[in-house]
Amino acid sequence: MSGNAAAKTAKIEMWWDMKDCPIPEGYDARRVRPRIERAFNKLGYTGPVSITAYGDQNQTPCHVLRGLSSTGVAVAHTKSDSTRSVMYQDMVEWRGQNPPPATMMIISDQVELANWRWEQLLEEGGAPLLVAAGGLSSAAMFYCKSCNFDCQSLKTSRNHFSSYKHGLEEAIKPPDTQLLCVTKTWARNYPATPEHATAKILVLWNVNDCPIPEGYDARVRPSIERAFKELGYSGPVSITAYANQKTNP
Repeated sequence: MSGNAAAKTAKIEMWWDMKDCPIPEGYDARRVRPRIERAFNKLGYTGPVSITAYGDQNQTPCHVLRGLSSTGVAVAHTKSDSTRSVMYQDMVEWRGQNPPPATMMIISDQVELANWRWEQLLEEGGAPLLVAAGGLSSAAMFYCKSCNFDCQSLKTSRNHFSSYKHGLEEAIKPPDTQLLCVTKTWARNYPATPEHATAKILVLWNVNDCPIPEGYDARVRPSIERAFKELGYSGPVSITAYANQKTNP
């Protein structure tokens, strides 16, 4: 089976930043999962889909949380200013445990990789998935990333968010300490395999943590492309540098 063929049936993991990409007003939260799965199927991807929605869930209405959970979307509570860092931590940990052909997807206005739009995606198809009366036996989990707490009940999660222990944990844990440098454990340059040798490459560069050393020319792109070619990668390279640009010369 070729690499592309294997990816079509491999599992798909999605990380959704609800702060930057909330469900548009007036749309049913139960539409999200079935519409995303339908969109993947149209592209030929039939593997199992896991979705986790990140955000300050104290700000999310109960009917939205209930609708997401009832369709198998996991909900993770984070402090508003640490949502992206917590997502990133989970993403890189998952990536280390799930190499290709497993597929990753990010729902965020910070990464312009997908051309789907919420309104278009949620309007496609028929009526939203109906939840049978009598309970949510297949409900997904609710996670609190600040306290390492999880449960399968919306009421229990709400009680936890209003607890003294939760409030104290969020007050004493600054956002930056929640991001582990798990990429340090990679520390390897993987030679290109045939199915990935010509694929496009996205480089996300944290300039604050990895600035250009003093005395070096900022024209770094040719050196990065050369390093990729030495490993056998010849696909188009896109590089985005993230930082407080007001402090950069």
